[in-house]
Amino acid sequence: MGPRAAEVDCDYDGLSNSDEASLGTDSCDNDTDGDGLGDLDELQASTDPLLADSDGDGLEDYLELYFGFNPTNPDTLNDGILDGDRWVVHACDSPASEPVDYYLSSKGDWRLGLPPAFSNHSELAIATALPTDKLAASVFDDPANEVAGALLSNAPVASQQSPVDVLLALRSRVASVGTIQQDNTSGEFDTHDFNKAAVSKFLIRTSTARTARAVRDSLLFGIAPFSSADVTGLPNAAGNNYQDFRVFLSVTYRRDAVNGNRILIALAIAPSTKFDTRDKVRFRMDDLTNTTNVSQAGDGERVRCTTFRAGEGNPEADFYWVLDQSGSMYDDYTRVKAVANQFYLSLQNTSLDYRLAVANMDIAYAGRPRANAGWFTDLPTFIAEIVNIETGNYDCCDEFGLESAKQGITWMRSSSAPQALRIRPNAQLITIFMSDEEAQTIQNNSLTSATGQQKMADFKVFFAANSIAFSIVNNEGEAYRQVALATGGSFADLDAADISETIEDIIYAATGLASAYVLPETPISSSLRVYKNSEWVPRSRENGFDYFANTNSIAFFGTYRPVPADPTVGRYGDDIAVNYQTFLDRTKNP
Repeated sequence: MGPRAAEVDCDYDGLSNSDEASLGTDSCDNDTDGDGLGDLDELQASTDPLLADSDGDGLEDYLELYFGFNPTNPDTLNDGILDGDRWVVHACDSPASEPVDYYLSSKGDWRLGLPPAFSNHSELAIATALPTDKLAASVFDDPANEVAGALLSNAPVASQQSPVDVLLALRSRVASVGTIQQDNTSGEFDTHDFNKAAVSKFLIRTSTARTARAVRDSLLFGIAPFSSADVTGLPNAAGNNYQDFRVFLSVTYRRDAVNGNRILIALAIAPSTKFDTRDKVRFRMDDLTNTTNVSQAGDGERVRCTTFRAGEGNPEADFYWVLDQSGSMYDDYTRVKAVANQFYLSLQNTSLDYRLAVANMDIAYAGRPRANAGWFTDLPTFIAEIVNIETGNYDCCDEFGLESAKQGITWMRSSSAPQALRIRPNAQLITIFMSDEEAQTIQNNSLTSATGQQKMADFKVFFAANSIAFSIVNNEGEAYRQVALATGGSFADLDAADISETIEDIIYAATGLASAYVLPETPISSSLRVYKNSEWVPRSRENGFDYFANTNSIAFFGTYRPVPADPTVGRYGDDIAVNYQTFLDRTKNP
């Protein structure tokens, strides 16, 4: 016996034919009014399933819900503006990004997107290149800002199985161009075309004053398996002379079981004085090396627009500092306190809802912050907790940083910890290690031994599941470096001339990790054009926005930080629109 007529649902929308007859809707069309909102959904939203725009404000019901408006109130914000006339509704009608010029290399298998300032792009003709190898190179620069760049395609050597392997091998090449004053290497991240990439950043000092172009050329030919005598098309290296330079290097590792693996090495070089004083130079350097501007030769591009609305509250981040209390660290604590001040001041300029905690590496304290300090938000407590570790009566030789942090995090995530000492469930946990010695667990179990390797594997799994780690260590801290890379963080040299920039990098990384503004596609970062409530937002980490390639997100700083929603007073969050160019990845092989 078949079902009763009252139970038949012709359009499978959850409403029986008899119910649809009572409502006047089409029993065989699940969206009678064609507004994108199904008939059952209309009933649940208290909208009219027979009318595409239930409140007559010029915006169809589905779009009202998409933009976060009330489809039964023509003026959701009660400010005299119809929802259909609001800026965010039309923000993507005619998207326009910052301009990008494209350059193709069939030999290098790349499509390179550059701002018009780099119009002097030149692909080098390499006399020694064979038809079957993967050698290709191009050079370019922005003369006004003295930023010189290059892109090199090559095949990896057998020992180089990851982008980090390549970067670590290239460090000596950087050192041959100038003395390394400061360096920072990140963990791997996914590129837009399903490859792995990593970035290293250096401050170097050359023995004699040189131009940014000359330093770029020296580094390129130090890395490449050919010399300047083997190429034509290399531009003149004239320009202003400097001795201190910022050098950014990124490596994208393209795996190809059929045609062989390929690595793309991107270089960006600028005088340190220009980098330190011009936002545009910083962003040029990042845009040239964050991998968003390179795709395969057969790919296309298009302009996209994405809108966001600020949610309730600000993104949460808990910063857990684990500091070496041993005697050999005492001469470093003056710098630690200085960068702590800078770290705190920089935090104030972000949108982060942050907390700080400090612990030592004495295993007897199990990585727990002092109970009378716990998690805090003020600078005096931050400095006081650092001083406590500097001067406290702790075991001078107990340097179990990884094990202490593991125990501390486990406890602070458990119900055993008092509520005030727990890590917030929605917070991004950032663990910062500072030490001048190898982790004691690894000192006791060599990294080359089976026990040491198992301990390291366990640490990597734990921290990757619980935190992003940053390690500021000297050349003995290999275990800390490995943990940082395994979690997507980075490591830097404790003995560098200036570690303040590393501290700021941690803040910016946390800001990107905690950002709610994750783009649906990867932008060519130099093409980003951002608006907040119809106001153009400059690209600035002081007062504006910036882009973070490892999380494909944007974040805001200073006065441009979006005002969050507050339902208790009926306030909607600020509206944001992001215009950008992105690659059409026709040749991807996921």
